[in-house]
Amino acid sequence: MWHLSRALAELGHEVIVLSGPPYPEPMPWAKLVRIPNENFINKFGKDVIPRQNPLSVFKPLNFFELALSRAGNNPEMLAFSLRAFSLLKSWLKKGRKIDIVHDNQSLGYGLLLIQKLGIPVVATVHHPLQVDRKEDIRQIPEFLKQAKRCLYYPLWMQKLVARRMNQLITVSETSRRLISEWYKIPLEKIKTIYNGVDLDVFRPIAEVKKIPGRIIFVGSTEDRKKGILYLLRAVKMLNHKKAHLVIVDGRLRPGRVYAKNLIQTLGLSKKVTWREKISIDELVKEYNQAEVCVVPSLFEGFGLPALEAMACGCALVASSAGALPEVVGEGEDAGGVLVPKGDEKALAEKVNQILSNQEFRKELERKARARAERFFSWRNSARQIEEIYLELKRRALLEDEKRIFQEQEGTINC
Repeated sequence: MWHLSRALAELGHEVIVLSGPPYPEPMPWAKLVRIPNENFINKFGKDVIPRQNPLSVFKPLNFFELALSRAGNNPEMLAFSLRAFSLLKSWLKKGRKIDIVHDNQSLGYGLLLIQKLGIPVVATVHHPLQVDRKEDIRQIPEFLKQAKRCLYYPLWMQKLVARRMNQLITVSETSRRLISEWYKIPLEKIKTIYNGVDLDVFRPIAEVKKIPGRIIFVGSTEDRKKGILYLLRAVKMLNHKKAHLVIVDGRLRPGRVYAKNLIQTLGLSKKVTWREKISIDELVKEYNQAEVCVVPSLFEGFGLPALEAMACGCALVASSAGALPEVVGEGEDAGGVLVPKGDEKALAEKVNQILSNQEFRKELERKARARAERFFSWRNSARQIEEIYLELKRRALLEDEKRIFQEQEGTINC
């Protein structure tokens, strides 16, 4: 959202970003409108009641959100879409003009209401949430916890809404096939537009020196699909004396302890460092300090950390899961090394090879940056999305002309 909005603004479009928490970094090229929520899904006990305004719990949408969260469902996407609909409806009443709404996989029922207002809606679907649920259940041994996890994802809502959108975009051919399969949507109705990377921001920095043995992982450690279990097992196997893993997770909260518990169980406390909610500049520095970035995912609809690492000229080891082969590439021009998903031995073997072979590492670094430059940029992504916006706008104008003509014809007949 942050990068795409900037690229669209550079193409001359006025961009307004509606965002729920966690809110994005400052975006001087766009107007940011914050849509707050109480984050009930991650609050328990006394923390459920907002301290500054306790009675706000009884506002209809807040109370509805609280009730769904207590039932085990994640209500944030639905509630966000309804709040966005209410806001846009109020803007239209005040005479504000809105050409296009672009949803970033909330896929809430509010989007259907926005379409009813006559505003074309395009939605980006990174991948179907059925993939998340399937992997979560596979890694949760207890039956009751599996049942609770089944309730968590709003699968039917997203399927129903996706099938009714004016236009769907996804970020890889892998996701395109999965969306078509799970949501029963013809492939021709889904457009693949790869994510990009800001090559001026994510770049090799000569003055930042590599730290021997440094490994970096970027992603949500609470998300079982990200493969943190297999990475930690691989770190346990490494024979490089200075091997040290840095985990960058911007979504950590006190209750998110999956990876932290694994670290304790595997006895890796001295070999792992945490970085939480760091700036983009700090993230770029971390990629540049690392000798290897590992993306051990069991599924990726795209795999943005892999692309960011490549753009920074960081040697990359990634699993061959989901869309990662599309991003990393294969053969002589590959921007990294691919290993089978869920194979901690293969991960450890390749990381050891990179840490112990400087020439091999530098060759991977060169190829990584070259692939990012050749195939991925936000400006290219924005131009393709701009074409979709213009086509939707053209269709909307034709529908308006058709409606006006029918109304005039009806008046004449009367």
